[in-house]
Amino acid sequence: MMVKHFLIDGYNLAHKIGIKITKDNLQQVRNDVRLKVSMLVSQKKCKATLVFDGRGVMGATEQYHNVAVVFTASGETADAYIKKMIDEIPSKSTLCVVSSDNEILQYAKVSRAQTIRSENFLCDLQTATMSDSCKPTKPHSNAPIKKEMAAKEHKPSEVSVSEVEEWKKLFK
Repeated sequence: MMVKHFLIDGYNLAHKIGIKITKDNLQQVRNDVRLKVSMLVSQKKCKATLVFDGRGVMGATEQYHNVAVVFTASGETADAYIKKMIDEIPSKSTLCVVSSDNEILQYAKVSRAQTIRSENFLCDLQTATMSDSCKPTKPHSNAPIKKEMAAKEHKPSEVSVSEVEEWKKLFK
């Protein structure tokens, strides 16, 4: 089935792109992700919703032609908002959820939406932005993680106190 709407976990995708997110570059990170997604959905003639953990303002949404950028309200996670959107979208067969969060992907699959891991969606983004380092993928329910991407993925064993304080300041 053809994808008409990508529902994307914004910061999850930014991390897979390899962008280090700091309070000084937060807006630039969001803009970069939005521009890359916009190029892809223009080529695919569909639309996308990027969901970011928010600014604390109820219903903060910005519309850029074919990409809606949603910031969750204070106390609501991007994951919870994505689940709510999955439930509200009537045509789930043309919806594709982009995340590497297994809980979100499983929720989408059970809801009969298509899924693609952020690592695999990244290949589509690179293709859309003129990089030929990987081939585009099709969304499907069991997209494999590429071994070389999994090997490159680095997750810190714990978050430092300064990182926690920085995120508290950013998201109040």
